Amino acid sequence: MISYLYRFRACRKTESGAVQARLIRVARRSADLDRGKSMRPLLPALCVALLLPAAPAPAHPAPAALAREADAALAATVSPKGSGATVLIARGDTILYRRARGMAEVELGMPMAPDQIFRIASITKSFTAALIVQMAERGEVALDAPAARYLPELPLDPRITLRQLLGHTAGIAENDATPQPPFGPGEVPLAQQVARIAARPLRSAPGTEQRYSNSGYMLLGAVIEKVTGQSWDEAMRTRLFAPLALADTAYDRRDAIVARRVAGYTLAEGRLRNAAAFNMSLPKTAGSLRSSAADLMRWMRALAHGRVVSAAGFAQMAQPALAGVPLQERYGLGLYVWQIRGQTAIGHTGQIDGFASALLYLPASDTVIVVLANNDAFDAQTLARRMAAIALGKPYPLPLPERALPPEAAVLPGTYGSDPATMRTLAIAGGHLTIARAGRAAIPVMLDARGDIRFVPDEISYFTPVRDAAGKVIRLDYFAKGEGPPLALLRADPH
Repeated sequence: MISYLYRFRACRKTESGAVQARLIRVARRSADLDRGKSMRPLLPALCVALLLPAAPAPAHPAPAALAREADAALAATVSPKGSGATVLIARGDTILYRRARGMAEVELGMPMAPDQIFRIASITKSFTAALIVQMAERGEVALDAPAARYLPELPLDPRITLRQLLGHTAGIAENDATPQPPFGPGEVPLAQQVARIAARPLRSAPGTEQRYSNSGYMLLGAVIEKVTGQSWDEAMRTRLFAPLALADTAYDRRDAIVARRVAGYTLAEGRLRNAAAFNMSLPKTAGSLRSSAADLMRWMRALAHGRVVSAAGFAQMAQPALAGVPLQERYGLGLYVWQIRGQTAIGHTGQIDGFASALLYLPASDTVIVVLANNDAFDAQTLARRMAAIALGKPYPLPLPERALPPEAAVLPGTYGSDPATMRTLAIAGGHLTIARAGRAAIPVMLDARGDIRFVPDEISYFTPVRDAAGKVIRLDYFAKGEGPPLALLRADPH
């Protein structure tokens, strides 16, 4: 199986009947998408903030302070002589920060520039999903119709709907979902790929669980091709890229000569290497686009402001598809729905051989964050979260240098958590602290000067040891993605 390493003011919540009535109308009219009816925009896209719980937007930092914080976060994350990254922060139509660091081409010593072009991997899904929702608003498809209605030639389970494919709840198996050798570098037809996908048994009943599926988005691409009569990439170009003037965004054919496109890198045994050649027809409708930071900013603003789908359509895209999913893993229709410093954040990430990317939108402040990197080992989501927190005026602490373990660290080793899904084991080996999940290899962590346990390299997520009156560690509080409330992992072993 191939793994894809692949005019605005903030809405305020109010008790006024007028706002409540408008929200009720959105809920009722958004049901038209289910029936495939055409809709006109109902509300500005900013009202997604009303549909999703979020804290009041904090005061914005001064531009100079934002730039200082963002520069520090970028410098702490990206080496000037290694693979690079570009970062863009915009509020409304105003770009607040646009910088690059590192190398676009390491072997030639070519520095990264802010306008360069990257493979964006699974951010592609936001485009595929938006086009399906747009087609639903035009009456070309219905989100709650069986996918088999549009792909009758495939042996699809009749319970699978377009909405479930969009939200990763269709139960589509990912094993053997993409073609295996002897497929060569030539284009692998989408029809050939989806035939293999549809022939696999489901891994779960449709609508019962959320599990990320590139295969489901390949099926959505096939629906686009069948209904529009165009290839997926041509439909993208004529219906999205050209109308929105996204000149840097396209299906990334490897043999094309593309000005400003950067080289891709990976890490092997801790050393930077050229990423392997990759046939982009394999992740096609799930992860094959290239783009720039400026284009992705324009894309997200167009999507959020009614220029791609209606406000009700965007609200559906930003509504978690399944209840009960952990806070930082919630997924709507082609978009994740996160929380950053108490604010709703909508967007997507991507990782594919040689590249990593993250696109975030903060509805309450109309802020877009873009991070693009030419190294598939780069943690684009963490840097994007850092930049979002900076834009909100509530930056995360920067990583602190690792220090020698103090004598009191001797009380840390032990097992914490009550079930295999949450259990962690801390250990000290060779003077270094490690942590392991049940059944997995230990990974390095560090004890910072504040006494928190952080991953190496830093991932924002951290553990805070909690001690009793005698100084014994009785639990670890785990702050996923740096956000509370924490998950309390009680000590499970004698101490």
